[in-house]
Parts: sequence; structure tokens; C-alpha cells
Amino acid sequence: MKPVAPEDTAVRTALWRALHAELDSPAVLTDTVGLALLAPDAGWRDRGDMDPSFSRGMRAWVAARSRIVEDLVLETRADQYVLLGAGLDTFAQRHPGAAATVFEVDEPGPQEWKRARLADLGLLDPRQRFVPVDFETDDGWVAHLAATGFDGDRPAVVASLGVSMYLSREATEGVLRSVAAGFAPGAVLVMTYQPPTELLTGADRRAREVSMRGAARNGNPFVSFYTPDEAVQCALACGLRDARTISTAETTARYFADRADGLVPSHGEEMLVATV
Repeated sequence: MKPVAPEDTAVRTALWRALHAELDSPAVLTDTVGLALLAPDAGWRDRGDMDPSFSRGMRAWVAARSRIVEDLVLETRADQYVLLGAGLDTFAQRHPGAAATVFEVDEPGPQEWKRARLADLGLLDPRQRFVPVDFETDDGWVAHLAATGFDGDRPAVVASLGVSMYLSREATEGVLRSVAAGFAPGAVLVMTYQPPTELLTGADRRAREVSMRGAARNGNPFVSFYTPDEAVQCALACGLRDARTISTAETTARYFADRADGLVPSHGEEMLVATV
């Protein structure tokens, strides 16, 4: 597979995580490995979407959503961690002591680019498994996981962060059904979803509108939105159990309480947690 540079959304997420580590103290998540992979030109901080004020809530959220999942992986001592739409995630590089084998499921071209960059930098980790999949056209991704060593009889943590808004509802439902049918009882799914734009207000709504325009220009538009109840009911209908939402307010209370800088995450995305 020919390497293809990561999409703008993956680049933006990695740069926001680096910006969070640089500007916000204490950092909820410290990740500068993605920045090293991208090696952007010296003026990357001058991009409009990197403006410290504009990006404040969003960089806090992208750090927090990964922290929530990574805490779950580490606290449960999971030995299988599946990242659906892995992008420029760097869990394996930042947690060398974690027991989990990390299965990174993503589109083939950008995944090959990432693998090559990790190799160039001497950062490939033996716990990483790369699983190329297009979720819109390939519903056999669980079989692809098994081909790279995934054991469907053992529990796992499965995460899909910042992906569902780019997929049709049918594709997302297919992913949820695949988890429910193909993973061992006790496996935990964590998936972010975006509430409808009309439910947002103020800076959160303005940021959503800017993000949607940028995604559309880049040929990767937002196509699916869910209310919290819709997200929960979708998971249950697809065969998962104990589905619930982790709200932005809950995330704020857990990770951003009593900060001197007043940093809080944006409300443009929330998380669904369910079990097999």
C-alpha cells in the first residue's frame, strides 16, 4: 500500500494535543509524539485553527477523550486495546509499560504513512498491530483483527474517537454490531459522537460550524449526529449492554476541577460507553 499523508482532521487533532501539552498546565494528557510524526513547519502555531483562544476548549476535549479511554485501559490492565480510526494516536509510544497489545484499525494509506514515520523515527513498538480497513466498505474488520493476532475470546477495550460524525449511521451501526457479535463478554466499547449542531450554543456552536465547513472543504463532511438518547438506543439495538453517555460536564468534573486557568473542554462531542 502506498503511503498517503494523514487527513486534515487527524493532523489537527495531533496538533491540538501538542498545543494542549504546551499551553495548558497541568496537561490532562501529554502527547508531543504526534507532533514529531508530522514535523510541521515552524509556523504551525500561526494556523487559524491553532489560535490559543479559538482552540482552547477543543484542544482540552481531544486531550480529555483520549485520557478517559487510556485510564480505562490502564486501570483494567486490559491486554488488548483496539483503536478504530486510530489516526495519529500514540498510546503505544507514550505508555511503554502498558501490557496491552494495541490494534490500530484505520484506512490503509494514512496507516502506512504513520507506520513509515514511526519506523523512520525509531518509534515503532512491538505491541502495535496495524489493521487496514475502510469502515464504509468493509464490514469484515473483526476478521482482519484476528489475522493480526487479536484473540476474540479475551476481553478488550475498543475505542472509536472522533470518527462517528464522518460515517453514515448504517456504517456506525455495523461497527457496533460487529463489536457485540465478535468480542468476548466483558469487552468495553468507548465511542465519541457529536450532538446535533442546533443543541450547541455560543463558542461551542461557532467552533462546530467552523469545523464542519473545513471538513466539507476537505471532502470529508460531517454526516451523522446523535442525541445522547439516540446514541444509547443505537448501542442497545446493536446488541451491546449497559450503554450510557459520559457527558462533557462529567468529564469536566473529573479532569478539570479547580484549575487555576479555568480550562474546560468544549461541548461539541460526548462519549458513549457500552459493554459486550
